[in-house]
Amino acid sequence: MRRLLRLFRVSPPPARAVPIRAVPIRRPNASAGYYWSAARPPISGAQVRHRQFNLARRGLDPAEVRAFLNQVANELVALRAELARTHDENVRIKNALRDWQSQVGSRMMA
Repeated sequence: MRRLLRLFRVSPPPARAVPIRAVPIRRPNASAGYYWSAARPPISGAQVRHRQFNLARRGLDPAEVRAFLNQVANELVALRAELARTHDENVRIKNALRDWQSQVGSRMMA
């Protein structure tokens, strides 16, 4: 049987003589939300909770998978809420800084 399987084994690709060039670091796109591209919408906690998988003969315990997905979904929801609070606080602090700078700047000009 092993001899038969060896016939169908795929050989690894040949080693490259030319080094692979470094991939540039991509920065997040502000218009796309929290992800790298607008084509990939953000995933929600509900999507994680309701995700279905195909059953396999020697698959995983469905109850265990469901419990893990619920845990991930809860953490995702909590992180999104924390991110929103942080964003709001950031806007508040920036506005306060602008107000302070305009007050101090007007005093310096007088």
